[in-house]
Amino acid sequence: MSANPLRERVVRFGPADGLAGILTTNRDAQGELPHVVIVNAGIIHRVGPNRLYVDLARTMAMHGYAVLRFDLAGLGDSDAMTGGASLAESALKDVSAAFDHLGATRGATSFVIVGLCSGANYAVMTAFSEPRVIGALLVDPTVARTARSTMVHVGRRLRNLSTLRSLLTLRHPVFRRSLGGMRSVAVAQAAAGQSGQRAERDMHPATSNSTIRAAMQQLIDRGVHLMMVFTGGVNHVYNYEGQLYDLLPGLSFRNQLKLLYMPDTDHTVSDVTGRQKLLTETGKWLQSVFPTGSAVTSKTPAGAAKV
Repeated sequence: MSANPLRERVVRFGPADGLAGILTTNRDAQGELPHVVIVNAGIIHRVGPNRLYVDLARTMAMHGYAVLRFDLAGLGDSDAMTGGASLAESALKDVSAAFDHLGATRGATSFVIVGLCSGANYAVMTAFSEPRVIGALLVDPTVARTARSTMVHVGRRLRNLSTLRSLLTLRHPVFRRSLGGMRSVAVAQAAAGQSGQRAERDMHPATSNSTIRAAMQQLIDRGVHLMMVFTGGVNHVYNYEGQLYDLLPGLSFRNQLKLLYMPDTDHTVSDVTGRQKLLTETGKWLQSVFPTGSAVTSKTPAGAAKV
């Protein structure tokens, strides 16, 4: 067994080899495992915020997984987007190109998709549209509030004296937003001749989660394994243990979900304790749902090339 079994190399793929990434592999890996693809977080290139993606890739590789972290079109070292596709459409196309590249060069047939924030949202969309996805690690994906999380958020804000003072004096931004929203609705109603009932619905749109529940059920029915992580960086929306279950009541995850709530770390998991916990729990999750192969170690290796 090698002292440092990891190998990292630059790969280019996609149309005209316009997409660039780093493939991390483990020369001591045994057995067949799904390949992992990590999607950019926002406009940050393939290292991820505070090098989070580097640490994730190396940790997963130490468990025997081949991991590709690459730049979507227009980010990092990848060529600019072409055509009139939206950002989401372009991202889905790029991820499919990554799958195709790993299939052609390494014989990969199944994938775990990973992302933080907008990258998590792209990962969810990919999981829905790509039957080759059998697992997804989502860090702070976009979710809705529940009644309880709204109460928790409001309670925290009210404990802030400046917030309370601005509310009592009607100077809080919520009043400006409300007035602005009412003005917009009034203008739209006058211009389009809408009814008062229609204007009321526009001011208070429905927030049903039935579509989200149906989509999530589709992934579960397909056998996709999920690890969802929520940090203290999104505590204005997600702020208590098990909120996802309240958000999607009645949905049976069939032991295909690992839910990790980390309120003491920030959105980019920049603190040492929080990051080590995320890396450790990620390794445990991978080994529990895709156990074939050898787990060399759960520690992030030192001395690998920083690319």
